[in-house]
Amino acid sequence: MIELDKLMRFVEHPVRAFLRDRLGINVSEFFDEVQDELPVELDALAKWGVGQRLLDGVLAGAELDACKQAEIARGTLPPGHLALPVLDEIGAVVAQLVAAANALGGEEPPRSLDVNLALPDGRTLAGTVTGVCGDTIRAVSYSKARPHDRLGAWVKLLALTAARPERRFESLVVGRARSGAYRADVTVARVPALGEHPPARHAAALEQLTTLVDLYDRGMREPLPLAREASAAYAEATVRGQDGAAAADKGWTSTFDYPKEDRQPEHLLVYGGAIPLSDLLATAPRADENWYPHEASRFGGYARRLWDGLLAREEIADR
Repeated sequence: MIELDKLMRFVEHPVRAFLRDRLGINVSEFFDEVQDELPVELDALAKWGVGQRLLDGVLAGAELDACKQAEIARGTLPPGHLALPVLDEIGAVVAQLVAAANALGGEEPPRSLDVNLALPDGRTLAGTVTGVCGDTIRAVSYSKARPHDRLGAWVKLLALTAARPERRFESLVVGRARSGAYRADVTVARVPALGEHPPARHAAALEQLTTLVDLYDRGMREPLPLAREASAAYAEATVRGQDGAAAADKGWTSTFDYPKEDRQPEHLLVYGGAIPLSDLLATAPRADENWYPHEASRFGGYARRLWDGLLAREEIADR
């Protein structure tokens, strides 16, 4: 049996999933420290935490003002009136995200659906899909529409569609407007139903699931040359006919003020330190990895195999 949660963890962060689920090693990216002083202003990570908590509260049915008061009571905001401008700024974004999610995904409250699916190799894919609003699998984040959110929604859509092909499930990821979006408040990544008729939907979903399960099996045997941000950038650029390596490097290589995937603890552990993307691109595909004859590297082949199915169907719009 394959647990749905483990498959999702793998597509969202392949190397971390290998360390955790195969070797039992948990590597934390962040360390909690006791703060001795009241914060005067919030950094980007702290603002994200406030925004996500407000968003989760409102989506669960609470009033935005009540969520703001609860956030003040946590004691992590600047003291007194200094907190109000921050909460107003974050609250306005939360209201935009909730409005977009309700308009696109319906206002039906989210529920969970179980999956117990027989795979072609005889194993079973089992687990629970959360965030199902009617026939829409909805994920709403205070972040931008990130690669791991999109991949997670993709796996959920495939699993539910293959298990219940009589229903026209679609997936919807709503996040803050992506960089460069003109006069947009939110960005929406949508994957419509995979076919017009149940047999077609079932076959399409099962085909894509089989590919992801194959990647999962390989990723549980060894850490793959696969990272979510870099692989997404590579695949998206390549299918547009652009320079995939250059795009991937921007997702992989840290700058002086912003750590990226080359500095993530899991990659530092597996590769023995921070390595350039060129090291990942230097290894050619093995004999059983020749899925894309024009891809000269294992990294490129795995990036395409992970992303091509989603990119062929995904619709991204700024609103």
